Amino acid sequence: MTEIPVFYNPNSSLHHPKFELFNGEKRPYPDIPERLDVILTELRTSGFADIQIAGIEGIMPLISKVHTTDYIDFLSKTSQSAKEQAIKHNDPDRAIYPNVHPYIPCAKASSAVARRGLYVYDMYTPITSSTYEAAIGAVGVAIAGSMLLQNGESLVYSLTRPSGHHTLTNMTGGMCYLNNAAIAANFLKSEGSRKVAIFDIDLHHGNGTQEIFYQDPKVLVVNIHIDPQFKFPHFTGYVEEKGEGDGYGTNYNFPLPLGTDSQSYDDTATAALQIIKSFQPEYLIVSAGFDTHEKDSSSTFKLTTSYYELLGKKIKKLDLPTLVIQEGGYTLGYLGLNVVSFLKGLIRR
Repeated sequence: MTEIPVFYNPNSSLHHPKFELFNGEKRPYPDIPERLDVILTELRTSGFADIQIAGIEGIMPLISKVHTTDYIDFLSKTSQSAKEQAIKHNDPDRAIYPNVHPYIPCAKASSAVARRGLYVYDMYTPITSSTYEAAIGAVGVAIAGSMLLQNGESLVYSLTRPSGHHTLTNMTGGMCYLNNAAIAANFLKSEGSRKVAIFDIDLHHGNGTQEIFYQDPKVLVVNIHIDPQFKFPHFTGYVEEKGEGDGYGTNYNFPLPLGTDSQSYDDTATAALQIIKSFQPEYLIVSAGFDTHEKDSSSTFKLTTSYYELLGKKIKKLDLPTLVIQEGGYTLGYLGLNVVSFLKGLIRR
């Protein structure tokens, strides 16, 4: 069986908040470091994964082409502040959450408390002493995969953690801190590619990726996700969001109802892949979330493990150099199996 290059960064395990805040209640943080471990375990037994560690050399200029300098500075300094508080309170898991959000246009953030509300748009995304380090490492994983594609590799899997597709140009949310897929796509585009397509199959709408490329005619963004009236991020992900300016017509959303099964999803995927084919991109990035699985703790979809292989085969028929970037998926007993199933379908035999 063909080997697939797989990249990860050990720093991904450092990010370990204990809880998120939902409807005023503390809930265990679902993006636990063990997600990385179970995926790597299944990949090591798959027989097709060439697992490598990605570095972070030279990636800061690539990040700054997607995210604002102010936001990057905020993330770095807030992680440092969390570290100082952890030492002061002898609590290594101490995390920082926003307390107040802007309530007027052009709000000024003159204190650390105000800055948290300015740059963090929900209560699901705490910042710890290791968040910045882990997020930078995840970008390094995505860029390592992009470079291999650029050098002629047909398929690469970048095991990123934390996820990235909810991160806006200048705000964090949805347990995402830097937009790995967007940074990778922008790198491929800037290195001479005429067009790049991003296919987001996470349960939740990739609002950050949409926002970043909403006016960009060279990057097609196609999302299949649960109807945002039911799930995060709530305010975006509707059919009428098509892009703006020169980017109009390069953004497609396919919101699906509660309980969507493999067959219904597959019908939508066929339509989505036709749009990608018509766009004629030079590269394809798949934001691969597996919280669409029937057993996932956060899911309201009913996709099966075997279906992911079928979906991979459909994507493979596009015959495009493909970078798979890990997004969601939270039930440990199935996550690694789902990743392996998907990659099996994508292998070019």
